[in-house]
Amino acid sequence: MEPVPETAEVLRSLNQTSERDLAEMIDALAERVVAIVPSCVGLSVSLVDSGLTFTLVATTEQVAALDAVQYVASGPCVESASTGDEIQLDDVLDEARWQHFARAAAAQDVRSTLSLPLAAGGGIAGAVNLYAADPRAFAGVEEELRRAVGGGQDLGVSNADLPFRTRESARGATRTLDELDLVEQAVGFVMAEQRVGADEARRRLTDAAERAGVDVPSAARALMLRR
Repeated sequence: MEPVPETAEVLRSLNQTSERDLAEMIDALAERVVAIVPSCVGLSVSLVDSGLTFTLVATTEQVAALDAVQYVASGPCVESASTGDEIQLDDVLDEARWQHFARAAAAQDVRSTLSLPLAAGGGIAGAVNLYAADPRAFAGVEEELRRAVGGGQDLGVSNADLPFRTRESARGATRTLDELDLVEQAVGFVMAEQRVGADEARRRLTDAAERAGVDVPSAARALMLRR
């Protein structure tokens, strides 16, 4: 599947724009997507830099936290951004490859996802990741969504129903005993699942949170939530 070059051109220019400009553009993109898939509950744009995938912007903190889960345990967002493949999960409850992400998504009432790769300079720049509340929400409308995501540089400015957040607005501090306990649970989970020591598990969790633009407790909460 060919990546979406037009959107990549827009995203590269966003590095020179303000947070407000970025928010307005993502709001407009979200509005286009929701017009095609009404059950879409959020989207994120991930970019690849020095071999690592980062969340440039997401419509909600919950969506960004789902990206963070993938930065710890892998998932369709990372796969699409790194390989250039279009990745569609019709129902996360049937997903076997990325079970940790699937459980986290289901706990956030996300049932289907679609990741569309972005091209730049002849390579892969990242991906646009769509999350929907209904199973098979993106089935049959993939081409419309590709056009909506790559619809040219003039995406317009309008108010979407979906709020936005950017990496710059992430909060890094763990503030409460409950949050500390949650982070320790997540560290223990990463230790057990990935067979690493406590320091490395904590580093991986912190790194995933920073790349997604959320605080560590939010990443830990998304990782540990179970439906």
